Amino acid sequence: MPINLNITVRTIFLLLVASCQSAAALRPSLSEPCMVTDFPALCRGTINGQTNVNAATDVAIRELMKRTRHARDIAKKELKVLDGGVATCLSNFNSAFDNLDKALKNVKENDGFSLNINLSAALTDYDTCSEAMKGSKEINVVYKSAGVLYKMADNCLALSTLVKL
Repeated sequence: MPINLNITVRTIFLLLVASCQSAAALRPSLSEPCMVTDFPALCRGTINGQTNVNAATDVAIRELMKRTRHARDIAKKELKVLDGGVATCLSNFNSAFDNLDKALKNVKENDGFSLNINLSAALTDYDTCSEAMKGSKEINVVYKSAGVLYKMADNCLALSTLVKL
């Protein structure tokens, strides 16, 4: 049984074109880096229209640092009123800030491996704070801040997967 080579080559070509189009549809648009995040609306509000993924990641980390500083200041005030959960958060906010500072340097140095480690560490710091505050009798601003900071750190980690190193 002879194979019609012309039909076979055309069929293979059409399959390859369809396959490439499907892969392109699954790849996030670089003009919309927040599409890879779990919290895209929060991400878009944080990166202020940046489409360059390195710049967007840098902006997102800087904004997270700013908000971490603010949460740390609130935790210092709350520490006088509340118990151990706030002390845990204060310690973790300090640790997260240090990890984010390192992450900014990692972006500049094109060190994707260390960037991932430092953003993951910051994410864990915020999660640890939330867990410590769950046992508290009242949900307060420190607990709520830790939740928002966790989401922002999660977005930073997602954006970091797009960083061109």
